[in-house]
Amino acid sequence: MELNFMDFEIPLLQALVKLGGKAKPKEVYPVVEKIMGLNPQDFPNEYEKYKSKVIKWQNKTAWAREYLKRKYQLDGSERGIWKLTEIGEERLNHFNRTQKDPDEGLAPLLGVDSSLSEENITPREGFNRIANIQIHETGDILGVRGIVYEPINEQGVILLFAALCHDLGFMIEAIRNAFPDALLRRRNAKGTWNSCKAEFEYKSSNFKSHKHDPNQCDLIICWEHDWQDCQKEVLCLKELANEFK
Repeated sequence: MELNFMDFEIPLLQALVKLGGKAKPKEVYPVVEKIMGLNPQDFPNEYEKYKSKVIKWQNKTAWAREYLKRKYQLDGSERGIWKLTEIGEERLNHFNRTQKDPDEGLAPLLGVDSSLSEENITPREGFNRIANIQIHETGDILGVRGIVYEPINEQGVILLFAALCHDLGFMIEAIRNAFPDALLRRRNAKGTWNSCKAEFEYKSSNFKSHKHDPNQCDLIICWEHDWQDCQKEVLCLKELANEFK
């Protein structure tokens, strides 16, 4: 089986936990090797060496380390030390709890190709070539329907609702840039569908601050419901998301 450097991400995080959260590379490699069950008999290709004399699987581990640094899951501030961060711990805890990697599917969105590590360049050089790998602000790890992080804005709320709408009893007819944001179909108790006009907001109170007309909207869909005296129906995705993990 041919491995790529992304296959080494979770084992590298696991190795650092076993080593107390930080360690030198020479201490990390044998732990990663054991966790992955690597050996020359079953993985002969991984024990070949590049022209630089570096063993392939160790090179891929180094690439995984650089990638984890770019995602702030490892701390590279101390020279010669690989150190786990709180974000890295969150990812690993989510994986241990669900056996699902919340970063799965993220690499293509960041323009990261696993074949990078096969080039005759260092991990730092390789990642520096990727102009569109931008570490953007995120919420906490969510891990629902391929969505890695919790929403931090209205666009994130729309994305999460689209992923969950079928299970929540909705169909999306249209989404637009004008108020109200969405025309939906909502399943009723009879099993038929009613029309529903909805407005997406990150916080429900944004509906009031944006001075929307409540008579023109049936439902507020938000991540955080912080509008205590709201007279409109509110669908708070934060309160529902755990049901889909």
